Amino acid sequence: MGACGEPRVRGVVVNLNGGAYIEEALESLRQQDYANLVTVVVDNGSHDASVEGIRSRFPEVHIVENGRNLGFGGANNVGMQLALDEEDSFVFLLNYDATVSPSCVRTLVQRALSSGAGMVGPKIFYHNNPALIWSAGGTVQWRRGGVAHRGIRQRDHGQFDECMDVDYLTACAVLIDTEALRKVGMFDDAYFPSYFEDADLCHRARRAGFRLVYEPAAAAWHRVSSHSGGGTTPLKVTLRLRNQLIFFRRYAAWYHWVTIPFCASFAAAGFVVRCLLEGRWQLVRAVGHGLRAALASGSRESSRNEGRMTGPKVQRKG
Repeated sequence: MGACGEPRVRGVVVNLNGGAYIEEALESLRQQDYANLVTVVVDNGSHDASVEGIRSRFPEVHIVENGRNLGFGGANNVGMQLALDEEDSFVFLLNYDATVSPSCVRTLVQRALSSGAGMVGPKIFYHNNPALIWSAGGTVQWRRGGVAHRGIRQRDHGQFDECMDVDYLTACAVLIDTEALRKVGMFDDAYFPSYFEDADLCHRARRAGFRLVYEPAAAAWHRVSSHSGGGTTPLKVTLRLRNQLIFFRRYAAWYHWVTIPFCASFAAAGFVVRCLLEGRWQLVRAVGHGLRAALASGSRESSRNEGRMTGPKVQRKG
């Protein structure tokens, strides 16, 4: 608790050549109506002028410069470790290409305190089309071998205005109780540089007994995949496919594998056919790259403990 009596929240924003986007993200945090919020930017070796811009416009923001790209999960681990070291009550992760409503943090904290949830996430809209939902929490589709955002690309008519427990919350914008981090660990670097590290953390949290709650009264807006170029890019296809297979290899039960190969193969084949018809040869090659990367990761995964946390060490109280 801080002097104001509110639990202290550590806002963590990872930067990699964030330009003007990260300044919008930080301004939305500056405008929060929650007094006990401190913000740290963890920079992954940016070579643009974004760090200098942050220092100039946001002198209250603590900047940690890694000097190199630790990936999305690794850089967030640096910020989360700082929150653990400072004994903050909550961490609020926010993508550098996202913004939040002025009451977002307060609403998420209130829900976390009233529900005892380990993680709470807002309703997230597309930044460039604010009427469309990007994520209203998520589901893990065990028999299909996929993870899906609830409500994605649906126009918001209030159909996702019920607060509820979910399987998954995207790390684009999420509040995490630091006690959950102390118990289950942080992001795993097996998913470097990005994608599915949040699904992995969510699964470990739920398995440890923590609730994951979707709070529709809090709002965020996301420029989806801005770092990877926006939309469906070869990089995104390769990383998502590789890390998707890592996740399900770790956690799917044996009986899920009765259907996963067929469903995943059918989905991949349909995607490849569409790309061929559209002449998007780079995406077809990206599917092959992702499959080869996933197979190559299999030998490394076999030597890892299931769900092992890597990156900065978690310090435990007591």
